[in-house]
Amino acid sequence: MPDLPTPPANRLKPPSWLDGRLVVGVVLVLASVVVGAKVVASSGHFDQVWAASHDLAPGSTLTKGDLVSVKVRFHDHGGGYYSAAGKSLVGRTTIAPLSAGQLIPVAAVPAQPPAQTRLVTVPVAKLHMPHDGDLQGKQVDLYVTVKSTVGQPRQAPQLVLANVPVADVIAQSSLADAGNSGVVLQVPVEYVNAVVAAVESGSIDVVRVPSDNVAAAPSPGPFTPSPSVAASPGATT
Repeated sequence: MPDLPTPPANRLKPPSWLDGRLVVGVVLVLASVVVGAKVVASSGHFDQVWAASHDLAPGSTLTKGDLVSVKVRFHDHGGGYYSAAGKSLVGRTTIAPLSAGQLIPVAAVPAQPPAQTRLVTVPVAKLHMPHDGDLQGKQVDLYVTVKSTVGQPRQAPQLVLANVPVADVIAQSSLADAGNSGVVLQVPVEYVNAVVAAVESGSIDVVRVPSDNVAAAPSPGPFTPSPSVAASPGATT
C-alpha cells in the first residue's frame, strides 16, 4: 500500500512581546498605578485658610489676635475663603458676625471698609411713593418740595439723595396718620442731617430706581451739600 501523506508537525512558537493581550494588560496595570498615586497624593493635600480665633461682631477691625490659620481640604481649593498665603487681613473690617473657629468668607471681610450708615425713617404721604411692589432691598431717589411762604411762588422739587437703599417699608396701618406710609432708608452718616432737614422742610416723594440704574453708593442732590461743604465753617443748607 502506498504511504499516506504525513501532515507537517506544528511546533509551538515562543511568546512574542508584541502580543496584543499582553500590551493591554501592561497598560491597565500602569494606569491603575498612576491613578492610585494621584489619589494618595490628593488625599494629603490641604489648603491653609484664615479662621476667626474667637467670636467677632460686625464692624470689628481685625488684628493678628483675631486670626488663626487652619488646614482644610477643599474640592475647589476654597475659592470663597481667604487663603492664609494671601494678603494680610489685619486692619480690615467685618460686615457679618463670625463665630470662633469659623472660616472667614470673602464676603464677610471686604477689601474696602463699608461706609457707616444710619437707619432714618421717612414719612411719605399716600400716593407719593411706589406701591406696585416690595421696595425693601431696592434703591430709591428721595425728593423734597420745600414749603413756600405766603406770597412766595411754590418751589420746584429738589433731589435730596439718589440711590438710597430701602431697609424697610412701613405700612399705613402702623402709622398714627392713616393717610401716610413711610420708608426706612439706609443713609450714609454724612447725609443724615440733610435727610432729616428735608423731612422737616416740606413734602417728600420717593421714586424707585430701575434695576439697571442702581449704584454702589448713594449720592447727594442739589438739596444736599457735599460733606466737605457741610463741614466747612459758616456753611448753610
